[in-house]
Amino acid sequence: MEDQGKQKVSESEDGGFQVIDKREFVNLDTLELSTVPEEKPRYPSYVEELMTRMAEMERKFEEKKKQIDEEISRTKSRLQADFERRMELDKQEMLLPFLEILDNLQRALAAAAKDEGSKNGAFENFLEGVRITADLFCAKLQSLGVEAIPALGQPFDPNMEQAVGTVVVSEAEKDGIVIEELQTGYIMQGQLLRPAQVRVGRFE
Repeated sequence: MEDQGKQKVSESEDGGFQVIDKREFVNLDTLELSTVPEEKPRYPSYVEELMTRMAEMERKFEEKKKQIDEEISRTKSRLQADFERRMELDKQEMLLPFLEILDNLQRALAAAAKDEGSKNGAFENFLEGVRITADLFCAKLQSLGVEAIPALGQPFDPNMEQAVGTVVVSEAEKDGIVIEELQTGYIMQGQLLRPAQVRVGRFE
């Protein structure tokens, strides 16, 4: 007999015929799951469209959330800067009256220094007390960031000083130089708190 595929026909001992099947079959019990190809789920077209729309909505939501977070951060920074600027202005308004007190102390010291004839022991003690008070006041102002503008003997600076008059000078190098300081000016952390009132030399 001819071979048919993997089947073989042979004659049995009792004179009959016997079919021997040598084809190999897959044993499903021993088949590893990893060898089975994973099939991706298939959805109807309308479901796929909905999933696409959902993914697009999620992307837009994340972009919008990022924009909102950035805007919130910018707003917080702007509010913080406005608050600090407002605090500086309030501090300046609070300090201006104290500068007038310091002006009076310094005027008293200047007047006492000129009145040489009235000096005695009691007056000397009073003068020293006023001087100590003025120095302490200046130290307290410096601790708050307030500094006096060094105007006397310096070129006139219209950004920091206010000219209330001129003084005729005979030396050309003193032209435009602050000759007299009528009121001390102050700056606070680099910002003008009060301009100095000065008289400026004018060469003729």
